Amino acid sequence: MTEQEFLKQIWRPHDKITTTDGVPGKVLGVSFNRMSVRAFISGAPEWVSFALIETHITGKGEDADEEALIDSLREKVIRADRRINALELEKEKLVEKISKNYLGDILKAVNLMRQGLQEKKHKMDQVDSGLRQIQAALEKIGGDYDEERVD
Repeated sequence: MTEQEFLKQIWRPHDKITTTDGVPGKVLGVSFNRMSVRAFISGAPEWVSFALIETHITGKGEDADEEALIDSLREKVIRADRRINALELEKEKLVEKISKNYLGDILKAVNLMRQGLQEKKHKMDQVDSGLRQIQAALEKIGGDYDEERVD
């Protein structure tokens, strides 16, 4: 690892390093003055110079380079933004559903049906009344006709 690469790294405790000899270690601390890392290697903590470090990864196994970290964070922000947009659309749909007064629509339909039934009943009463008047008139006509025949 070069000095410039060492300075571009994001160093945290519990990161993992591999020395040029292929020995793995766990980061305990960093000294930028001495350009070295205190790491737990082979059962004991020791200082390792930047020149002896071959690889450096985070404790989660990700790349510890600041550019890679920035790219990773940018991707997370983009995914979060997409999710936020999707949730906002879903929220708008739910608000629209809630704002619609479905019970009011049902009540309106029931009132229209009631009004129609009342009108129908009134018309049926008128038809019945007309039929009774016709029946009464026919009875009078029939009664008058029968009286003339008998005489």
